[in-house]
Amino acid sequence: MKSYLFVFLCILQCLLPLSAIDFVSNEDAYRANNLGVALLEQYKHEEAVERFKKALELRPDFPLAKINLAIALYNAQKLVESKQIVVASLIETPQSLQANYILGLIWRTENDQQESLAAFRRVVAIDPKDVGANVNIGQIFAQQRRYDEAIRHFQIAYDAEPYNTTAIYNLATALQRTGEREQAAELLKTFQILRENGAGTSIGLNYLEQGRYAEAAASTGAESELVDNAEPKIIFQEANIGLPPARPTRSPVSSGAVLFDMDGDQDLDLALTNPARIFRNDKGKFINATAVSGDYAKLNRDAATRIIAGDFDSDNLTDLFLVRGKSYSLYKNVGKGKFSDVTAKAKIPAKQDLVPSLTCAFVDVDHDGDLDIFVGGTGKSGNRLFRNNGDSTFKDYSAESRLSRETLAVSVVPTDFDNRRDIDLMVLAAGEPPGLYRNLRDTTFRDVAGEVGLNQKSAWTCAAAGDFNKDTFVDFFFGVAGGRGVFAISDGRGKFEIEDAPPGTESSSTAQFLDYDNDGLLDLIAITPKGFVVSRNLGNRWTDASNKIFNATADVANSSQMLSADIDGDGDVDLMTFDKRGSFRFFRNDGGNANNAEILRLQGRVSNKTAFGAKIDMRSGSLAQKLESYSASPAPAPSQTIFGLGKRVKPDAVRVIWTSGIVQSEIDFPSTVAKNNTPFKIEELDRKPSSCPYLYTWNGEQFEFITDFLGGGEMGNWASAGVYHQPDSDEFVRITSDQLKPRNGRYEIRVTNELEEVLFLDTVKLVAVEHDADSEVYPNEGLGIPTSGKQILYTAKKAESPLSAMSSDGKSVLPKIEKLDRNFYDSFKSLPIRGYAEQHELTLNLDDKKNYKGRTLLLLTGWTDYAFSSDNLAAAQSGKSLFMPYLQVKNTKGEWQTVIESIGISVGRPQTVVVDLTGKFVTGGREVRIVTNFKTYWDKIEVDTSLPNSNFKQIEMLPMQAGLRERGFSEEVITNGMISANYNKVLNDGRWKYFAGRFTRFGDVKPLLSSIDDTFVISKTGDEIILSFAAISEPPTGRKYTFLLYADGYSKEMDINSGSPEAVFPMPFKAMKNYPYGLNEKYPMGREKENIFDLYNTRLVRGGLPKIEAILIK
Repeated sequence: MKSYLFVFLCILQCLLPLSAIDFVSNEDAYRANNLGVALLEQYKHEEAVERFKKALELRPDFPLAKINLAIALYNAQKLVESKQIVVASLIETPQSLQANYILGLIWRTENDQQESLAAFRRVVAIDPKDVGANVNIGQIFAQQRRYDEAIRHFQIAYDAEPYNTTAIYNLATALQRTGEREQAAELLKTFQILRENGAGTSIGLNYLEQGRYAEAAASTGAESELVDNAEPKIIFQEANIGLPPARPTRSPVSSGAVLFDMDGDQDLDLALTNPARIFRNDKGKFINATAVSGDYAKLNRDAATRIIAGDFDSDNLTDLFLVRGKSYSLYKNVGKGKFSDVTAKAKIPAKQDLVPSLTCAFVDVDHDGDLDIFVGGTGKSGNRLFRNNGDSTFKDYSAESRLSRETLAVSVVPTDFDNRRDIDLMVLAAGEPPGLYRNLRDTTFRDVAGEVGLNQKSAWTCAAAGDFNKDTFVDFFFGVAGGRGVFAISDGRGKFEIEDAPPGTESSSTAQFLDYDNDGLLDLIAITPKGFVVSRNLGNRWTDASNKIFNATADVANSSQMLSADIDGDGDVDLMTFDKRGSFRFFRNDGGNANNAEILRLQGRVSNKTAFGAKIDMRSGSLAQKLESYSASPAPAPSQTIFGLGKRVKPDAVRVIWTSGIVQSEIDFPSTVAKNNTPFKIEELDRKPSSCPYLYTWNGEQFEFITDFLGGGEMGNWASAGVYHQPDSDEFVRITSDQLKPRNGRYEIRVTNELEEVLFLDTVKLVAVEHDADSEVYPNEGLGIPTSGKQILYTAKKAESPLSAMSSDGKSVLPKIEKLDRNFYDSFKSLPIRGYAEQHELTLNLDDKKNYKGRTLLLLTGWTDYAFSSDNLAAAQSGKSLFMPYLQVKNTKGEWQTVIESIGISVGRPQTVVVDLTGKFVTGGREVRIVTNFKTYWDKIEVDTSLPNSNFKQIEMLPMQAGLRERGFSEEVITNGMISANYNKVLNDGRWKYFAGRFTRFGDVKPLLSSIDDTFVISKTGDEIILSFAAISEPPTGRKYTFLLYADGYSKEMDINSGSPEAVFPMPFKAMKNYPYGLNEKYPMGREKENIFDLYNTRLVRGGLPKIEAILIK
């Protein structure tokens, strides 16, 4: 196993045997160490130091915590203490890469070039291609003007990591010094491109930039001291679970089989094909339910080779899809064990040949919340993708998706191989190199197998998938006809290394990675012509356990399929095998439950309901594990999410990354769950992954949530294929005088980045509008308003509720819109797609001023539950789209006539939209009708007919102080569906993913907010911007202030179908025509902006999720 993680396993061989250490205190020591690693990633160096010291208090001889403490001390600038630790560590382990590397950094900081050079040379003697060590050596040589030697090391670093900007720039500079100006110029061009698009990596001074051997390591459970090498007392015993003896079939193709929860009772039921049978699981015993299965019982004439289960129509009942010789079949679960053939109704395309496919899968390829269907090529026809339209019908999307290569596919694994949060497809085809189709997030795929090291051609037979080396990236096993199987092991960077699988895996016909002994390590079980082969995972090696856990009668040589799950509910993984003769056998795991296990049951809400494609991380003390959820045939992994825990009694934390992009963490696991084997249900939260920054003001007693804002500045929202919404970057936010009070002579305002997005804030100012105390002032705001771009202040005096308000169904909703009480108008029917409703009308009779020609303002205060990119994509597939609310009045014929094409929607929670109806009435009537399919919830609606009042004065204030700091997340408050926040309670639960790139460093950011100039405060999830304005004197008698916070900025979120949802770059700018912008546009990075960027944006953040331990930081 050649992954980077295993380098650490070799380093830590000196650890004490686990038997010599108290298990509980050892686990607590690992917990403290792992929390320290998470704190380091949050740049909380001093807190990390304390955690590592705590680990060493619990266990003084703990090499992992010692070297991590040295790293934390170095970053806390405590060089003397750090050096003492690494020097002592090198006495014990002179070959330690981390200790030598950290020592090299310390000597460089202390300006001792010779000692630093010697330390880094010891690193490259062991790891010649390490980028960080070669860059440091090159920089030392360059300082000594030994340019030829510097060039050699910079070149090694560049070759190893062609996108490392530090290596590129230093190599170019050294080449310039030696006269190689042409080559240097080309490199500098590359450097500039990487710098501008943010795609480059670097070696620098900050943690996570210092090199991989300067990164603290958390445990995984694969460390040698944590692995129990003793052979577990386990046997797989063939048992009768109620299935009748199989009748041999005349079909030349194998039977299909799938385990699934047919009736929602948490037991796994069984569906078989060829002939068709369904068995209900009754506490570990199967009862034949074929007779009541409806249309499914009729499936006997055309043999089915593959069957998969999934909820294709999102009704919380699991359906069945079958691949047959002449056709495909889709069976809808209508409840009570009955299935209806909806193949024709669902518009499932016809088969293109009479050759049965050998593999298929349910998979949400476009992350729109419903399950699509992939069917492997037959050798006579290509792979096929049937896209779910979201209305219980499908479309053949094979050609458009670029998946339709003609091939004989034997296995498909829907997986996120590169940890980019989207679902890719690994398609294994006989006699060809593996196909690894990267999801391009535009409903197309590209085969990148050759680029990532999967270019070996062989007579492939099967595939298994799982992160067996615990680097958080999926690994594969590929079976080979007539030869030993191979592992495709992820290198932790999106590429793979091929190496032989353990002996005995020759001619595997089916295989899975599963944890049969519940020790927290994924083992490999395969079926070969010689029977079962069991390769037990011992962390850094494999051992053959085949003959010890299967008796001689376990003849499964002809089996072509294997299913695994805790079928009998006793807390360990059992096996079922099936062959083409119609024979099926059950093997009960006796003894695996000597160790504990946590079994999860996932229920999607925004994601597909059966949660296929979800990624699940688990941490329990020293143990970490990642699993993925699949619905594929042949099955590459168990049919349940089962985490082995060893002797640990429960998980500390579990984190689910749903296909919707929602990240959900659970920490409250009762230890009894691990003991009585009841699946722990995790239902997806319908959490908004993004919105806009939150605004809080000091109201004299506390910081009060005002609204979220800058919604118009959201970038990259999917509108249609290749088209994204154009952002509107500025906004005035209304703040009443009750909501903003002086505090020690200042108005205190807080802007927080609470959700999964990056905020680019260009400028802020506070405007105090002094006006008559008996009137109100409103800015001209709302998304899609007809007067967008114009700065208008509306005054209103003694506005009143309309006389009546009627919903589409003719019912009065006046009580819901008379008061600002968060009892919202919601009389419309929501569609299954987030943010979408059926078309609905709200009819208002404004007042009794018939034939009134004066000014009339409609004041609508509320909020909108808006859709995200993936929602718009899902809607488009079924022909739906949102339209802005338009306003109608009655014409002379008594018909409704549209007079305002868009009145706009509230993008704040809440926000008041002002609609000027002056001159819009065609007749003397005062009825208006608002029509839309947005889910806009109005709280209060008023009508104002007062005369305009220009007797107001505006006082503009720039911030006297502006700072950026890390804060965390305010407690979420939900009132009748509307989300707000409690500033007084701060959480830090690692709930969001991070954009990759450079963010603004903490501290003073006032110069960045002085004007609209495209130099931004770039704020990460969990950040807070502190704004202070000098308080002004109280207004004169009879007057009052209404405050307006003006802000200009942009934000973008991480919806997979949004534009550029991974990285901070490309930077927005005022003159851009689109975002993401094309090659014809470029951020205006002149010398001045470059200097500002280098000065302020020094906080490097890696993309993706924070460590799962961050959930546990108190």
